[in-house]
Amino acid sequence: MHKLHVCCIQLAIVLFLLAQTECSNGTSAYNPNETVIITRCITTERSALLAFRAGLSDPANLLPSWEGDDCCRWKGVGCSNRTGRVVKLDLQGDCGNSIISKQVLGGSISDSLLDLHHLQYLDLSCNRFNGQQVPKFLSSLHSLRYLDLSQSSFSGRIPPQLGNLSSLRYFSIDSIFGDTDSTDISWLSRLSSLEYLDMSFVNLSTVVHWVPTVNMIRSLEFLCFSFCELQTSPDSLLHSNLTSLETLDISCNRFNKYVSSNWFWNVTSLKHLDVSSCQHHGRFPDQLGRMTSIVVLDLSENNLVGMIPSNLNNLCNLEELLLCEININGSIAEFFERLPDCSRSKLQILLLRMSNLTRSLPAKLEPFSNLTWLDLLGP
Repeated sequence: MHKLHVCCIQLAIVLFLLAQTECSNGTSAYNPNETVIITRCITTERSALLAFRAGLSDPANLLPSWEGDDCCRWKGVGCSNRTGRVVKLDLQGDCGNSIISKQVLGGSISDSLLDLHHLQYLDLSCNRFNGQQVPKFLSSLHSLRYLDLSQSSFSGRIPPQLGNLSSLRYFSIDSIFGDTDSTDISWLSRLSSLEYLDMSFVNLSTVVHWVPTVNMIRSLEFLCFSFCELQTSPDSLLHSNLTSLETLDISCNRFNKYVSSNWFWNVTSLKHLDVSSCQHHGRFPDQLGRMTSIVVLDLSENNLVGMIPSNLNNLCNLEELLLCEININGSIAEFFERLPDCSRSKLQILLLRMSNLTRSLPAKLEPFSNLTWLDLLGP
């Protein structure tokens, strides 16, 4: 009887360990190397992928593996190791030169993707869907967490229905090679899980209240609205929800206002701030001294005048400072003296080209031991 009791305990332990092993093997849907237990993918999903491929142009034959019964082994297709369901479709083209490269896909995007009910990751970036609008049906892929449509030559209005993708964490539609626009981005506020947002080169020239909209996305960590033809930027926010925001790139817009009167100076979580070429003017703001998390700061090509403030002592994480084509009009020795003592050994890039600095460099630059790029080119 005692032996039977011991055997039961041992069997229970073995079953527990097996259960734990199965749980620990439940890897992320984004793991391209996961082992698929089910040897063949779901028949309906295989058919959906074949219908999707039939609408594509593939001049370089990038998808030769898309044949046979097991779609989970096809290039760019990822399946769950527990269910065999397609959860990932990674068809990124040649991002190095997607305009002239033949290593890209084109054609049309079939709504057969709607049969991939468990799809979490969709990357169609750096391809050539010339002149096509972003498909509205993508808004019905409710399991999507990652959507990258950048640099793929889309055109037309971005469908506001994409706001239905409430599980989305990553969204990029960088339209440098396309012609997309949006007149109302209030739908973005419904993407309550979003952490990464890149809409650079999307025409937002008629959008006014873009800052209150993005301020509603509490989870946001990365925001890029560069080259969006934005013209408004509020002086402040009554309450900032962007406590997780680390990267803000709103360069190359047309704000045309005093640099000191801007909402982003209160987002002290920022590590990377790029507001270059934004038609800002005035003196360097004292608010710079509050940006204690800043690692990269780019204020280049604005109509700023005068010396940097003397209250930068707490900017201890500064590694890159870009102030090209700014009328500092002062002594370069004084400029170096005003750089924070605590970050001198961390500073790697200092660009002061065409900034009207005078006199000579300080005699000793030993504190700047990691400085690898210093640009003082004058007119």
